[in-house]
Amino acid sequence: MRLTSKASLAFKLKKPTTKPSFGSNVITALGESVLFPDLPVNIAELTTVNNALSTAIAAALTGNHTAVAAVKTAVTNWDNAFTLIANYVSSIAQGDETVIRAGGFIPTKSESQPTQKPGASAGFTATINGSKGAIIAASKNAIPEARAYLYSAVPDGVTVNYNGNTMIITVGDKIIYINADTRRQTEFYHLPSGIAYNVSMFAFNRAGNGPASTSTPVIPQ
Repeated sequence: MRLTSKASLAFKLKKPTTKPSFGSNVITALGESVLFPDLPVNIAELTTVNNALSTAIAAALTGNHTAVAAVKTAVTNWDNAFTLIANYVSSIAQGDETVIRAGGFIPTKSESQPTQKPGASAGFTATINGSKGAIIAASKNAIPEARAYLYSAVPDGVTVNYNGNTMIITVGDKIIYINADTRRQTEFYHLPSGIAYNVSMFAFNRAGNGPASTSTPVIPQ
């Protein structure tokens, strides 16, 4: 009997810390595709479940027993939601691996799993470090699948866009291009004192860049 490819459920065995990254990729894929019109769990609900797991994981890092226990519930809710989606994608695909991949999943007959885009940082911080004109920006926790990180600090009135691994900064009629480095923490030097900078970052790997963090306003001393 010939086996038919289905959306692999191996994601259920992933560590909790890697599930939100996988979930983000599935949500993005489903949102960009027209192949799945009747999702059993809509995009908004999936996003809520995915964000809830990220929040629970971040809270558990404090060591609080209640927060640690909450991760188990969040994982169960996440597994249930994405299993429903995987089974639905399989029913639509009818063995077509291209359709399965379009839904953000891996076909069961595949021998290797493609690299997934990184997720967002669950612990991004930006603050002054006590030195004149200095800001420290960092991701407290390693981002699953990340190979490098990109940070920015820009004043109000400046436009920042991302294109692949390149940051494009527009100031008036001037455009600045910045590429990334490989560290999880960086420091900006020689910034003018008393000016607010909006500091942000994103992680990336060979599959592409993850979502940008929410910017944090910092005023260097």
